Amino acid sequence: MPNDTSVALDQGAPRRKTRRSHRFHNPPGSPHATGNWRDLVGYLSRQAFRPLPNAWPTTHVLDSERAQDSLRAITGDHVTWLGHAAFLITLGGHRVLIDPFLAERASPFQFAGPRRFIPAPLTLESIGAFDTLVISHNHYDHLCWHTLKQIPNKPEIHVICPAGLKPWFQKRGFHRVTELDWHESAHRGPLKITACPAIHHSRRGLFDANQSLWAAYLFDYQGYKLYFGGDSAMGPIFRQTGFRYGPIDLALIGIGAYSPRRLLRSVHASPEEAVEMARAIRAKHVLGMHWGTIELSDEDAFEPAERFKKAALNAGYAESAIHLPPVGGTLPVRAVDEALHLENVG
Repeated sequence: MPNDTSVALDQGAPRRKTRRSHRFHNPPGSPHATGNWRDLVGYLSRQAFRPLPNAWPTTHVLDSERAQDSLRAITGDHVTWLGHAAFLITLGGHRVLIDPFLAERASPFQFAGPRRFIPAPLTLESIGAFDTLVISHNHYDHLCWHTLKQIPNKPEIHVICPAGLKPWFQKRGFHRVTELDWHESAHRGPLKITACPAIHHSRRGLFDANQSLWAAYLFDYQGYKLYFGGDSAMGPIFRQTGFRYGPIDLALIGIGAYSPRRLLRSVHASPEEAVEMARAIRAKHVLGMHWGTIELSDEDAFEPAERFKKAALNAGYAESAIHLPPVGGTLPVRAVDEALHLENVG
């Protein structure tokens, strides 16, 4: 199987960075925050002093041994939720690590910043070898250097990232880096990875706001389509995504970090909007992510899953098509009666 990474540019996709501002922008029609500085100060103050959850359902997370057993039990294609927006997916023999945030804090520091309350049941060592690293954007809960610096074979790993992030990876020892604008594709043998539009923003410091792009991704292996939504608000762009790339077999959609809405409506979907997004992209199966791992917003830690499942059922999804796996849980992907489905394991 070929191991090269090639890029195909959609000539109809304009660059999102304008000459005037040198920054990237969200698609037309995207929502905007409506909060003021008082809302922001209040939100930051609540997050700074809010205690972390100290109890959760026993079904919410697997211990390390069960997580490793679940991962090893699947020999075919599968998806493993590592918590928050981090996944390990295997399609066609390629093992792809997505947005691996496995550190204690989503921060440039180990002693300050948003702290996870669910320990990562799987480490890079227990995950084992992977060949491709996919990053959706540069926020610390998605592009985590505390995690990535532990990768022993950085020069051999294929990195796929949004436009503007290639220099960041090259400075840190990654040699095989492919930048993608929206609607550009990279190939790992028969596995096609396409960057899709998302509604969000980027920043790691004080002076780099929106100087790199943010993206969702479509993984297409021999007609099976898996969509990873990254971080995104809901907007009209997703109906265009559905028209262009749908139907989609499985969509991994962010359902948490949405309150207060006045501030966060422009960057994260509510659970109900996440279901609307899944329907817009014509997803057959939906999996809720970006919740239940780290405290980033005002809603109760376990509210997103309840609202997401209720909204998906109300939207017409069968219960078997709604997936809320435990942290560390693995879902095999297989063909049944000529249709691709998911079967929950663990």
